[in-house]
Amino acid sequence: MSLSERLKRYTHRFWQERRAFVGEKADGVLASCLPEEREYLEFVLATLPLSDLGDYEPELFLSFVRSAMRAREEFPWCAALSEELFLLGVLYPRINTEELAACRDLFHDALIDRVKGLSLKEAILEVNRWCAEEVTYRSTDDHTASPLAVYRCGYGRCGEESTFAVNAFRSVGICARQVYAPFWSHCDDNHAWVEVFDGKAWRYLGACEPEPELDRGWFTSAASRAMLIHARAFLPGEPADFSFLFPETDPADLWAEHGVVYEAVTARYGETRPFTVFLKDDRGTPLSEGVVTFSILNMARFFPIARKQAGENGAAQLPLGLGSIAVSAVWGELSAEALVDTSETEAVELVLQRRVVSGGEAVLQEAAFLAPAGAQGYPAPLTEDERKKRREWLDSAALLREKKQLRLSQRPVESRTQEEQRILSLLTEKDRAGGIRREILQDSFSALSWEASYPREVFEQGLLSLRIGLEPLRPWREKLAAAFSPEEQGEFRKFPEKVWEWIGRQIREAICYPALPATPWGTFQLRAANPTGRAVLFCALCRSLGIPARLSPVDGTPEYYREGWRKVSGEELCGTLSLTAPEEQEALCGQNYSLSRLERGGEVFLTTADLSPKESAEISLRPGSYRLLTVSRMPNGNQLSRQLVFSLAAGEARRFSLSFREGQISDMLESQGLPPFSLKSGEGQTVNSGELLQESPASIFFWLEAGREPTEHILNELRESAQVFEAADCALHFLLESPEQEGDPTLQKTLPLLPKARLWQGDFQDTVPLLARRMFVDPEKLPLVILADRKGNGLYACSGYNVGTGKLLLRLLAELDK
Repeated sequence: MSLSERLKRYTHRFWQERRAFVGEKADGVLASCLPEEREYLEFVLATLPLSDLGDYEPELFLSFVRSAMRAREEFPWCAALSEELFLLGVLYPRINTEELAACRDLFHDALIDRVKGLSLKEAILEVNRWCAEEVTYRSTDDHTASPLAVYRCGYGRCGEESTFAVNAFRSVGICARQVYAPFWSHCDDNHAWVEVFDGKAWRYLGACEPEPELDRGWFTSAASRAMLIHARAFLPGEPADFSFLFPETDPADLWAEHGVVYEAVTARYGETRPFTVFLKDDRGTPLSEGVVTFSILNMARFFPIARKQAGENGAAQLPLGLGSIAVSAVWGELSAEALVDTSETEAVELVLQRRVVSGGEAVLQEAAFLAPAGAQGYPAPLTEDERKKRREWLDSAALLREKKQLRLSQRPVESRTQEEQRILSLLTEKDRAGGIRREILQDSFSALSWEASYPREVFEQGLLSLRIGLEPLRPWREKLAAAFSPEEQGEFRKFPEKVWEWIGRQIREAICYPALPATPWGTFQLRAANPTGRAVLFCALCRSLGIPARLSPVDGTPEYYREGWRKVSGEELCGTLSLTAPEEQEALCGQNYSLSRLERGGEVFLTTADLSPKESAEISLRPGSYRLLTVSRMPNGNQLSRQLVFSLAAGEARRFSLSFREGQISDMLESQGLPPFSLKSGEGQTVNSGELLQESPASIFFWLEAGREPTEHILNELRESAQVFEAADCALHFLLESPEQEGDPTLQKTLPLLPKARLWQGDFQDTVPLLARRMFVDPEKLPLVILADRKGNGLYACSGYNVGTGKLLLRLLAELDK
């Protein structure tokens, strides 16, 4: 299938722009290609993030092209795809920010016999079952490992699981893409999963989480509360250049930034509405080409989820869920921001002015950040046969993963020298599990000659360590050092600032996907990078010359060591900020408070200290404007914020006591339709939850883990308030995983004091995760407590043990009585 003429013109235009960077490296590979292979490879080279062309060889991308061409010949569902779906959903090498590695042929060979003769839908489900047999979820660091590394170690974050699964689907010609809720509104975190094209429409599924049907996943209800869910593709240019590759997509659903095209797919998961931001100056003139940023309050800071450029009428439109969104805009030196509830309005007008924060002034603002309510419906429950099959798949997958881990643990341990072991010890478990080639370790040996010159921690973290940021690990020290004469090296060692000056002259700023980390040697070869790439290269050049360097743990800017860590910018005049936590509450950076520096076009989040109650910390900051934000998140997902915007001058000392807003008891209640579940009595009778709920105005269910400390605590609290619970118009239901747990001593002490409480056996494997995620609490922590009304709505939930849960439940019951 040769490219269409329009796509050939698009490819040719952007490939000609790229040739200046990698033409010589790519020409030989392109010359060896068959005509169709060449067209596809040129498309890939013309559209990939620029840093990929410095970090990887063209032969790697050709392997992806050939794998996709083979899949199109083997699988009828692949042959039936349109040009754009085949290129973007099967052939394309990059999914998100993962390290790239040749994996498609390996995955194809593992899957080919499992999908032969299946329908497309059956093949999709079967591929995801294979994914579950190979990989499971584990929280790790933010470096995104390659699908090959994830396959080898058997675990990954949701972003890594979904990237792995998309590659597995594409290896057998199934059109697939990763979709993201970049940040949730109702809880701190984000999530990624997979969409596949079933021949007629896009369908979704949880990566490595097999279900008997498509459009099912634990995140279904969470996704209905998202302000934005998007898919992405890597394409340079403006919407007018690439919109033909999205023939079924509303133009309002598309936007582009740094060579990445985002497609809003939120309406597939929950209720949305078009939301418009109008930009004007103080004379009422529309500001075309102003940039609007849409942000969500998450982890106590404002995270951008989309950026759009205003059109000729000064308007930027984006479909969003129905909740709070923070919008900010810049146009030249002008800026403005506002917090808007999209459930109440379809538009907001921002009047842009010069930002002024006068010395000594601290502007206090309070706001409520409201999460979308979400869908009240829920997918039809699985039949008993489907539940049985699903459990068999999960158990089988878990057993296969255990066997895989056993094989991995029994592999001969590669012999390592003392120096190599020391360097490995400075890396994370995930880095080590992915495998570090010997030449990468040996590339750091040159640093050992400088060890006596620096304190141990400075030497190990700022000079010896392989890792600078989140970049793929490659050798770079010897090659970078060899690029400079002995005279230049000596000058750089005397004056590390001159390394930064050299980068300013030789490494031009380029449009590169900012979330995608580049290797130092790749950046050096390209002579182009985004600001983060330039900062990483500075650290690498310094380390290659024996100068400790790092990215600042506070704001990520480059620093070098000379009798203390120094900013490469040379800014030494700083102010001092002292922060104090409240008397009865911790202040946790990135959880319930944050500090950020306000800059043109956005803000820079600063990593500060976690503070115990009444504890203070002092922070040295460069002069500028800052935002100090505290957040209290309510059980219904809403957040109450309090922020101070202030300026800090050189030599100035400022002190602030952190304070958190308290919500009303009514803020604790929510209303989420609960999926039905069943309980089994001691006599073996099965009862549906709907029947039990109708017996009382309110019911509290406790999924207990008998004998474990968190369950002991909640039972003790219930005993202390037993008379009040007995007097309340509320039913209590205790659920155990097995009848053997009924003899637990603490439970036996509690039951006589709560004669209305009923004891049941419950399905913990399927029901607990389903209900916990529906109520947006941690499914891994027991006990699970859910307060529900007779209509089947979950009103409150908590998991694990939280001090005062019993008293809080009584307060909530009293609120319901009102």
